[in-house]
Amino acid sequence: MTWQELAQRATNIYDTSLKRTLELFPLDKEAQSALDSLPSARGKTVEDYGSPATVPIEVFREKMPEKSLEITEKDPYLLLQDIKSGKVSCVEVLTAYFHAAVFASKLVNCVYEFMPEEALQLAKKLDSGSKDLPLMGLPLSLKEMIPVKGRAVTHGSLCFLDRVVDYDADIVNILVAAGAVPFVRTTNPQSLMMLECESWTHGRTVNPYNSSLTCGGSSGGEGAIQGIGAAAFGLGSDIGGSIRCPSAFNGIYGLRTTVGRLPSSDFFSCQLGSESILSVTGPMTRSLDLLCLVMRTITASAPWLVDPSLYPLPWNPDKKEKLKIGILYDDGVVAPQPPIARALKMVSDQLSKLPNIEVVPFKPYKHEKAWEIITSLYFEDGGADTRSTMEKSGEPMLPQTEWILSGKHVKPLQPKDIWHWNLEKGKYRKEYLAHWLSQGAPDAVIAPVFPGPACKPRTSRYWGYTAQWNLLDYPAIAFPVTTVDPQVDVPLKDYQPRNEMDEFVWKQYDSGESFANAPVSLCAVGLRNTDDLVVKVAKILREAM
Repeated sequence: MTWQELAQRATNIYDTSLKRTLELFPLDKEAQSALDSLPSARGKTVEDYGSPATVPIEVFREKMPEKSLEITEKDPYLLLQDIKSGKVSCVEVLTAYFHAAVFASKLVNCVYEFMPEEALQLAKKLDSGSKDLPLMGLPLSLKEMIPVKGRAVTHGSLCFLDRVVDYDADIVNILVAAGAVPFVRTTNPQSLMMLECESWTHGRTVNPYNSSLTCGGSSGGEGAIQGIGAAAFGLGSDIGGSIRCPSAFNGIYGLRTTVGRLPSSDFFSCQLGSESILSVTGPMTRSLDLLCLVMRTITASAPWLVDPSLYPLPWNPDKKEKLKIGILYDDGVVAPQPPIARALKMVSDQLSKLPNIEVVPFKPYKHEKAWEIITSLYFEDGGADTRSTMEKSGEPMLPQTEWILSGKHVKPLQPKDIWHWNLEKGKYRKEYLAHWLSQGAPDAVIAPVFPGPACKPRTSRYWGYTAQWNLLDYPAIAFPVTTVDPQVDVPLKDYQPRNEMDEFVWKQYDSGESFANAPVSLCAVGLRNTDDLVVKVAKILREAM
């Protein structure tokens, strides 16, 4: 079977699930007509990227059925209170979100597969039972790499279309037991090692605020569906920025948790069994209050009694009265583009006005060394396993996959080489901790997530602002600050690049107009296992901004 035939199979999975969704959750005649008239980010084949609307989220809000929009546009945390009070039923909420997901999928191509039958059964069961579940009736979207019983897990690789699993991931079981309703599986890119969302299983997922920009990756479908407002919350995974970048690019909150806080050891990816750099899972949502509730709910379930790789750490929001917060304006490798530089100043200025916050500058420490270490350890086999998945199906390697696999530090490692780089990792972690303390021992550091806002397709080549914290295993939460202002965020004309990558990134920001409407986000980073503290910092910033 050719890769194009396999890609058609993937498309058929989507089409069949869409058809069944519209049978179980039918649109009225007017809404169906509106759906049919939408510009589509899904092309006729996965090689055709369609003709998406310039600003998909504007079309979404204009064309969505008003009754459904009244539910989906409400802060999901507040919607939860309506469900618990009986003001709205779980089935009504699910219906509204399925309609939203159908519209969103056509506009930005964020859904890999709908799950209408399982979701409807769950919602009906919830409506007939107790109303006191912590996540009662909230529709949950799942990155396609997360196992769901009876579904194939491809993580963007066509050769795995027949890999149907017979279990739900541990974290899915925990969330379902808490009342969440998994209803869609979202798109992820080829190989997962991409800060974009393009694969031969679905085509390309675009940014809801500006379709000429990427939605980020690898949890790209999650970022897009949350950003456009078609899911209450979702789960992504992160080994180099895959939760934070799509969260930042789509103007939502996304938490890269510390390794060992949330269960994810039963997820799928390439290089299964490699433990030098571990991936983590975390929530992604428009609602910071809901993100906190999700974290509290999962940890309250004692997941360490299900997954032995976890630490028995409850969710305890920090009670410190005063905080010291550092600002990392530049990592010394690639300078932030104008919108990010402006956001850093905005946040610094606002924090400085708060009586309980001390703001201190935070200098980088050998961030270029961190990239060397982590890219050496990402692919201990030199990328052989990732390449073999494409060879099995015959699918072409996409440019961003080729770029990361062709990095100068990517080479097959012998055991002694792996030991060497792991020793370098440990040494660097110790040095960075000492550096952190030497910078005034901040409780958290505000830093860029990416050099700029969402970038143009196939240009996301600098991961240093996110992979840095993966190497150190520091938790980080992406949070929205503002949007690109073409009149203010003008390109730097006389900038002198410090290296080849810095020049590449500088040249990508060619005009403010190219990035119009794009969310501008930053992240709050803390030392290991201070996940609850960085979320508290995000809450302080939400109020301050």
